[in-house]
Amino acid sequence: MAAIVGTDFSASGDAPTRRSSPRGRGRYPGEPDLILVRALHLALLVLLALPLAACKKAEPVAAAKPAPSASARKAAAATPPKRERAEYSDMPAAGTQTYSMSTDKAIAAEAMRGGPRGEPRIFETPEELNELARGASPKYMNGQFRYYLANVVMMQPQGECKTPLLAVNLAVENLHGMPTVAIYGEFTFTQVVGGDGSSMTETVATPFHANILGPFSNKQGGLVYATAFLEQTDAARDPDRLAKIAAINPQRLKVWFKPETFFYADRTQYAQITGKAPAQRDVLTCGGQEGARSLIK
Repeated sequence: MAAIVGTDFSASGDAPTRRSSPRGRGRYPGEPDLILVRALHLALLVLLALPLAACKKAEPVAAAKPAPSASARKAAAATPPKRERAEYSDMPAAGTQTYSMSTDKAIAAEAMRGGPRGEPRIFETPEELNELARGASPKYMNGQFRYYLANVVMMQPQGECKTPLLAVNLAVENLHGMPTVAIYGEFTFTQVVGGDGSSMTETVATPFHANILGPFSNKQGGLVYATAFLEQTDAARDPDRLAKIAAINPQRLKVWFKPETFFYADRTQYAQITGKAPAQRDVLTCGGQEGARSLIK
């Protein structure tokens, strides 16, 4: 029988005993220490995660929204979509907002302001009204005074005036405070045509010149009620023209006034053409008609 190399039989005849090896024993030398380190790392990570888990709050459960009613669905369908950049055009749903007043808005607000008793403002032309409403500064002549229409009436002869006269009664606001005796300029009368709310107007008769007779307030912002008697230049046609103006419904009447000359008590005047100069015309009462007298000469 051939010998089996590397085999050692015991005397009892049992199977040969194999020499143990590190792998045969199931563990490497020092592995228990590595397992302990890993366990400590895991425990440390668990301890660090506990505070984070405690800080995290549970998400609130969203309440179920009730189904919209039929009327609500119709209203939503009828509501137009919001315009782009709605933050400039839509009012916020709640709360209040404040806005700073810009210069152009302040001018526009002043242009629309009425007289001391709610009288409508008299402008030079519709173009001036539009410019001021857009915030443009008034021209120099219109920046000295503001005019507010009280009424337009036909005055019968009274006092020193011996003939019927068309009187324009108005409130005059002095914006600079300089004492002024009279304001000479041109009045134009228009009436609204069309239905209520119409912006269309037509001129009635022809423009008339007149002196608005002072004296006016010598305080800045002071108001005085004054009268202007229209001057007549055509004895044949002017009485009929003045009657047409007096017959306009006050609710449809619009009066425009273009100032041309300011007269002062020292017998000087100011006009855009001449500037400050000696008075070049007389200032007469009664529209220059019978019974008129001079205010500055």
